[in-house]
Amino acid sequence: MNFSKKGLWAILSAILVMSIACKTDPDSILGNGMHDDSLLEAKYDTAFRIEAFSVSDDSLILQNGSDVLLGATYSPVFGGATYNLVVQLLTQRTTDTAYHAGDLGPDFRVDSVVLNLPYPGFYPKHKRMDGRSMTFSLYEVTEDLVDGVGADSAYSSNYQVKYNPVALSGPITVYPKPYDTVTDTVDGVATTVIPDLRVRLDNSFGTKLLNCVQSMSATEQEDISSLPKYFKGLYLKVDPCNSENESIAFLVSNLYAEGAMITVYFDGDENGTSYQDFILGPMRFTQVIRDRSRSMDPLYKNQMENPGDTADGGQRLYIEGSGGSRVRFRIPDFPTEIDGDKVVINQAVLVLKNVDKGKESDIGYPAQLQGFLYYGKAMESDLPDASNPGGYYDEDAGEYRLNVTRYYQKLVYLTTLDTANRTNFLGYVDVAPISEDRYEEPTRVVLYGPRAEKNYMRLEVIYTVINDSVN
Repeated sequence: MNFSKKGLWAILSAILVMSIACKTDPDSILGNGMHDDSLLEAKYDTAFRIEAFSVSDDSLILQNGSDVLLGATYSPVFGGATYNLVVQLLTQRTTDTAYHAGDLGPDFRVDSVVLNLPYPGFYPKHKRMDGRSMTFSLYEVTEDLVDGVGADSAYSSNYQVKYNPVALSGPITVYPKPYDTVTDTVDGVATTVIPDLRVRLDNSFGTKLLNCVQSMSATEQEDISSLPKYFKGLYLKVDPCNSENESIAFLVSNLYAEGAMITVYFDGDENGTSYQDFILGPMRFTQVIRDRSRSMDPLYKNQMENPGDTADGGQRLYIEGSGGSRVRFRIPDFPTEIDGDKVVINQAVLVLKNVDKGKESDIGYPAQLQGFLYYGKAMESDLPDASNPGGYYDEDAGEYRLNVTRYYQKLVYLTTLDTANRTNFLGYVDVAPISEDRYEEPTRVVLYGPRAEKNYMRLEVIYTVINDSVN
């Protein structure tokens, strides 16, 4: 009997349902009687040899996200990290906030300078962070901030922007209080919001910005994007912290609009006090400085210092968001252990167990992990399973279950039917937090490696072997 491909896949889909859902007779196969059921053999396997280790994620491109991360964290495992802001400043000219000709005279005097930062997200996500402080200084960027594309972009997490080492303002210590709320009226509706972080800066910095405005031509003053010609950008550099109890970080959002801005209040000629807003954006990125030498975990340090060290990865694996670290793994014997040109991978799930299951994380564990193929800096591609990746953290089980079914089905196909393209596909798979977490959150997790004594990393595979006589 000959089957079309569509008919064969319909039968295999039914087999998958039966292999998972059937409880009365696990050996029965839907469609029995249509063909000899001895031609189909369902199997389950977890005994695969896995090579795995952690690598730095410093090639991660972090430019122009809707949110940028700001703060400092410390972990005995991951060491120290500061999340710094590099951003352009633009003049804001609207009917409500514009300065007018004559206001900014040659004898202006700066009254005050205020930095305003809204923060919708923050870490740690508990009230123990109340009372924690963050110290930072502001510096003038001395290189043009020019948007790049893909691998050509300079704005990766470990890129050190060039800046004048003489601070424009600071050091400044602030005490963010994201659990405080205020009631504001928006369009006649009372709304409870978290108040923005407002910081007084040095008046000399405000004088410098207004001098730049005075240097512009009348045409340039009408163009909000002219300021970077005179003031290339601002580097907000955070001081490191020394313990987990001092860790604090938050997101700064809505940069290219009213919200995140610097306001300079000044006295003009004869019109009294005026003000000028400088909005933060559009070019911006989080520049991450990591001090892994402060880690007290030798397995972590060895993997970060010796990329490709599968020995240490066998016991522990490490994942950090925001350009920290990711897991790289492969199953080199998979094509030979799952053999044959008529093999259907019904389900393949990568299982990763949290070493700290049941413990409250100060910063937080990644909510979801994803798999991708890595080819070089800023050159990645999703696995075929990207539309249904799974990978959600199960707090009760303390594990991630990442769907890699279609990837391994593709690998079997390339091994048996398309060997010419196999080398382009048979390599390492990387695992990291999903894009949102990977770019904008400092979450982290320690996982058991594939050679741990218990709770080890494993691949669970359900597959069906179809004998050659079935066409």
